[in-house]
Amino acid sequence: MIIKLVEKNIIDIIDFLLEFEDKHEDFYFTLDKERKFLKNNWPLVEKVLKQQECYGYFSNGLKGLLIIYRSKGFRPYLKILTIDYNVTNSLMKFFVWNKNELDIFCKLKINNPISNSIKKFGFFVKGNRGKEVLLFKKGFKTLNPIIPKDDYLEDEEGRLY
Repeated sequence: MIIKLVEKNIIDIIDFLLEFEDKHEDFYFTLDKERKFLKNNWPLVEKVLKQQECYGYFSNGLKGLLIIYRSKGFRPYLKILTIDYNVTNSLMKFFVWNKNELDIFCKLKINNPISNSIKKFGFFVKGNRGKEVLLFKKGFKTLNPIIPKDDYLEDEEGRLY
């Protein structure tokens, strides 16, 4: 089950971060040109929950985090940390279905296996920065909103409601 995380979920996130090791060290946030990791930085976890969009995959506890990180009006970044491939796929399906209008970037190490699974969901390589790769997904905008046919009727008698 995937839910939007709020401040009351801070204990779940702390437990997840203490149990799980980020081998590739891709789950960080850039603040004042400095990389800040969430593990053992609990005030930052609380700040991220208040100011960013956070989603969690729960199956007998928290198994994955997906955060849409926006920093001072700059381009949004997708931050994802999961325990396995299936959780990554579930969170990415959720993201693609619910946030399809969003232009988003994702920066990962080249050897991170998450980068291969993210590419299957429409992300492509925008740039290569040595050990890291910058991935990008173009969102699509709704050009014409769906309007019920009876909105075009001029007389009130022909309406359905």
